[in-house]
Amino acid sequence: MKFIDPQNLELPRVYFTEFDRVTYSQVEWNNQEINDIKLNLERKVKLLALIKGFVVIATSHLFESELAQEFIKENPIVLEKGILVPALISKYKSFTDFYHYKKNESKEKELYSQKEDINCLLMNSVDSVISWDVNLTSQWFKERLIKDLNEEKSVLRHNLSDIKNTVICDLSDKISEIISPSRGDIYKLGKNTGNKLLWEILCNYTDFVYYLSGAHAVNSEGVLPQENLIDFSITDLEKGKTKLSEYEIFYKIFVNIIHDKTQKYFPVEILDLLTFKEIIELRESLFHSKFIEKYNLLMEKTKNKVDLFDTDKIILSLSELCEFEDELQKIFTEAVVNEIKIMKKIEKVKKGGKLLTNIGSSFTFYGTIESVYQIIISLLSFSGFDKQINNIEKRVSNNLIKLKEIVERNDFDNKPILMKFLEEIRKKYVTKIV
Repeated sequence: MKFIDPQNLELPRVYFTEFDRVTYSQVEWNNQEINDIKLNLERKVKLLALIKGFVVIATSHLFESELAQEFIKENPIVLEKGILVPALISKYKSFTDFYHYKKNESKEKELYSQKEDINCLLMNSVDSVISWDVNLTSQWFKERLIKDLNEEKSVLRHNLSDIKNTVICDLSDKISEIISPSRGDIYKLGKNTGNKLLWEILCNYTDFVYYLSGAHAVNSEGVLPQENLIDFSITDLEKGKTKLSEYEIFYKIFVNIIHDKTQKYFPVEILDLLTFKEIIELRESLFHSKFIEKYNLLMEKTKNKVDLFDTDKIILSLSELCEFEDELQKIFTEAVVNEIKIMKKIEKVKKGGKLLTNIGSSFTFYGTIESVYQIIISLLSFSGFDKQINNIEKRVSNNLIKLKEIVERNDFDNKPILMKFLEEIRKKYVTKIV
């Protein structure tokens, strides 16, 4: 098994936490709700498989979450083909080492009872893991919490504006005294303040920073980590809504822009109908690597345009998210419109080439006469001037080839990469329907 240093990661990736059992163990779900949760998780993994290089998931989630276990048992191909890449603590040399420690020595040993089948599946299906340092991660978790408690303009302090500074400072000091605080330690400190609002907000934010520390550990924070992790509604705790996520950006912004400009639908049911085998075929297509490169560059370009208070550029306030969304609309629209123009040029080049080989065709896709060349060639052919016909066809054909080469050589921004890959996905969908 290959161990990957997080700092050597190059492909766009995302840290996925929605399999964590903590997310679902707090509530009694009925069968329909469980099915809906599973469908939603599958959709998200499929989408992330298409718009990212891979999806990073904590090894502990694969062992502890029943949802995660059901998912990988039903779809081992996501591990075999590197859609899901587990993150493993660096002190363990294999999944078996991790499993045996957790089963026999950890506080969570009950969760690891009778999980030999999961260990076997991981050992047989996973070629590479991302190795991460638990001590550095714990330290980052602690430092980030303290920093956000002490910084008056942070997202956390914004939501704690009704709490006295002395209470917040005292809480920060107590966290500083703990060498390696756990989430449970922070929960207790918050509860001990006797302030229910502080406790609720702190617990919520602590969960968020805990997941963020995991993403940071494997160098996979992404463009919007706060909304990709779990819906903690960090930017708007009182109203309880999340502004953006990778899933929503793709469907509510990108796909809507495509529909607005081309009238082509890309329903969410596409992801339900396509199997993971077909998702992998799409990932192996000529367009996929360029698609994820361009799609994620547009995201990064947007974020760089927004003036963020957070120096690490990983936690955005509500106003910053609004600005990000506005910029995202502009940049994606510009990219889509530009690609449509390029596609029309390419279409005309192709139509011109086809018309030269079929003199009988007098009309283009748009229903108008393509050029005077058909008329000239038709008249010459009636007069028996075969040599002139050949010369004209050769010159026009050479010019068309040159024009096509210019289009193909055009810079990265001007190539219809996004549109072409979406069309590949649509073709798979249409084939399934038929």
